Amino acid sequence: MDRRVFLKGVLGGGALGVMPFAAMANPFVRGGGQRPVMVVAQAELPEALAIARGLGAEMGVQPVSASVRELGSFAGVAALLDRAGQGRVIGVMDDASALIFRQIAAARGAGLALDSHRRIGTASLVSFAITT
Repeated sequence: MDRRVFLKGVLGGGALGVMPFAAMANPFVRGGGQRPVMVVAQAELPEALAIARGLGAEMGVQPVSASVRELGSFAGVAALLDRAGQGRVIGVMDDASALIFRQIAAARGAGLALDSHRRIGTASLVSFAITT
């Protein structure tokens, strides 16, 4: 394979991987209404916190850091979803926490809008967006 073609694909894929979350940064929905956005990051993962801070800055919101204990319990996730209200939740966390969070959100009627897996150094992160 030609190195130039490979590098173009890698660079283009990286840019396209970030585009959906940038599109989620627009909190306006059809009809002129505004939906609140909450960004949740796993507190024990500095990579997740860094991504969440960047997304939060783009959207003008302060990211919420949640411990792995909160993200792994029904009560903790339910409290975060209650705090989000009727809006969007963007999460950045490890695989297990993301699975639990999304399953509890789905059981409460939330829909998964976007899902992305990333590896940063040794950390394997899942970024997702749900609409509550």
